[in-house]
Amino acid sequence: MSKKIGIIDLGSNSVRLVIFEIMPNGAFKLIDDIKDTIRLSENMIDGKLLNDLAMHKAVKTIKLYRKLCNSYGIPCNRIIGVATAAVRKAENRDQFLRLLSSSTDINFRLISGEEEASYVYKATIYSLDIHEGVIVDIGGGSTEIISFKDNSITNSISIPIGSVVATESFLGKDTINPDQLALLEDSVRKMLKEQSWLWQEGNRTLIGLGGVIRNLGKIHRNRVDYPINHAHNYEMKIDDFYSIYDDLKSMDLKSRKKVKGISSSRADIIVGGLAILKTIISICSPSHILISGFGLREGILFDYITATNPRVKFTDALSFSLTNFMELYGVRKNHAKHVCFLALSLFDQLKHLHNYGEEVRKLLKVASLLHDIGISMGYYEHYRHSFYIILNSRLTGLTHRETLLIAAIAASHSKDKFKENWQKRYKKILLPGDTELWEKLSVFLKLAECLDRSETAVIKALECHILADSVKIQTIREGDSELEISLANEYSNTFRKVFGKYLIVT
Repeated sequence: MSKKIGIIDLGSNSVRLVIFEIMPNGAFKLIDDIKDTIRLSENMIDGKLLNDLAMHKAVKTIKLYRKLCNSYGIPCNRIIGVATAAVRKAENRDQFLRLLSSSTDINFRLISGEEEASYVYKATIYSLDIHEGVIVDIGGGSTEIISFKDNSITNSISIPIGSVVATESFLGKDTINPDQLALLEDSVRKMLKEQSWLWQEGNRTLIGLGGVIRNLGKIHRNRVDYPINHAHNYEMKIDDFYSIYDDLKSMDLKSRKKVKGISSSRADIIVGGLAILKTIISICSPSHILISGFGLREGILFDYITATNPRVKFTDALSFSLTNFMELYGVRKNHAKHVCFLALSLFDQLKHLHNYGEEVRKLLKVASLLHDIGISMGYYEHYRHSFYIILNSRLTGLTHRETLLIAAIAASHSKDKFKENWQKRYKKILLPGDTELWEKLSVFLKLAECLDRSETAVIKALECHILADSVKIQTIREGDSELEISLANEYSNTFRKVFGKYLIVT
């Protein structure tokens, strides 16, 4: 039986509740997400004490969140509450935590900067296919910077300045004074001057987390009319960052609020947050920015799942996510895995016809495993449902282009023609040659689907022979495979159009 948990992140700028449903096998899905901007770190008394208004607003909000959790059947002992920078640096933190506990029946844990970095790192490696880089998580009251390589943290630091603190201490909320902005950047630079590991030159990726950086990505997607509104794994050039930063810092608050993609609750603090990011970029000279939609809350979730379910093992971001999706959508795993086996066998044995490498092979593998995922919405036209589900999923460890191609390949497995004009709609994401790639991989998946049409794995293996004007596929089978072979041969003309050779399946 599944169970639900709530995770409340009490940050310096906002308090956020996410609710996840977790299956007995460790599969999970997000079922609710709610946020309120409370600015806990704003107007601290003498910079040391949380003020009464902010504390009581936090308590009131968390009481409402507890009621929402209870409506989902989540008791207080399955609500994980964490407090971060604003509470960490407050001298009255113990008083506030006692107030939270007595008023809400939720025991909030004050996590250190090191613990926060650990959760953020876990969220990153569980959701991105990246093995080296610098993670920058800009919150309201602090900024976590983490260097990692080969699945381990190499260095990290938490500096006591975030977008809210930067705005309140240096900039104000409206028109930006250039001299004050320079003071802010200089202050951040001084905080980091002893971190020699950050100043090292290298072609590193900067992975950006936090609301301000997600907002940065949304602004850029609006600027370039990006066809997929996905925050996670969105890539930006450094020059594009500077262009947006230079524009925003020259605007007053009213003008910033009109910028497409900007959140009204962040319009007053976004320049402060981006000034911190700009300073870090000037220090570590990253090759580009990769925006992550996963952060502290997801890190806590992954930690909870792996701690409470020993069957869940993490190998890489894509495998972890793929297993989760197959479980959640009730994919018929035996059929999916056999179709995948057959499709990859065709890919490998017919390499001389396509000359694609491992990265393309990965696309065929994922598309094969998920080709029938649309049946969860209904059998008829399930290939179209598969396209929608895959493209709009939070399947991690893939670029947006890879996700799009996988969705299109999976949607093309059926004899019914996938008629969506996806190449035109998503042309800004595609590369030259992607249509040809899709056509070739789709043929392999169509054939593999035919060769397991009865879903009995009657065909155990394939032997492919490339001849002068044809390709002969000999099936090695146990049992009657007349249906499978007949259906596969129906794609002879399609195969010839794509590969220039006749197809013979025996």
